[in-house]
Amino acid sequence: MIGEWNAWAIACVALVGYLIGNMQTALIISRLKFRDDVRLYGSGNAGTTNMVRVYGKNYGLLTFIGDAGKCVAGFFIGRALGTALGICPDDPAVSVLLGGYIASSCVVLGHCYPVLFQFRGGKGAASAYAMTWCLCWQAALVATVVAIVIFLVWKRVSLVSVLTAIAYLIAAYVVWATGNADRYLMFFVTPVVILLLVRHHDNIKRLIRGEEKVISSGDKR
Repeated sequence: MIGEWNAWAIACVALVGYLIGNMQTALIISRLKFRDDVRLYGSGNAGTTNMVRVYGKNYGLLTFIGDAGKCVAGFFIGRALGTALGICPDDPAVSVLLGGYIASSCVVLGHCYPVLFQFRGGKGAASAYAMTWCLCWQAALVATVVAIVIFLVWKRVSLVSVLTAIAYLIAAYVVWATGNADRYLMFFVTPVVILLLVRHHDNIKRLIRGEEKVISSGDKR
């Protein structure tokens, strides 16, 4: 199957998605608004949770919207590029599908490891969450319910991110296994979930030890 795909088209779509992921909302806000770098405080991550802890809930919300929005944008740009460049020359429908999958996956990768910011980005939760809705809304709905319940009960964002990712993976597999999703779904979902778990490895260790803190809103201004 890979021999039937356009390798250059795949590389171009992947690069575009990765560069979109490099646009770090947390860094843009912290530098333009506060003339500072959010990575110097808290967990050292350029993500929603650290923005909440350092600058407050409003800026955390803006960060979440920006990071989720760039993944949605990457998804649709990838679909357009997949068609225009012909990822699968013999099947335009597959070109569209793979374009969205490849670009959105690479947005998450670019967010976590941005070459433009010394490979120090966020943990990918917001971008990955947006990706889940783009790829499989049924599984995303299940994951959202799980996220809400976990947050209301335990109020630990890292626990929400980890268990929501696992819930999405399981739900996506059920949708895929029952024939209600395309054959490529799990090929792209699984690596992204693994990436999220890797990025949260320190949080997982603290959760196991019972040392993970409940999220609190700070204000450095």
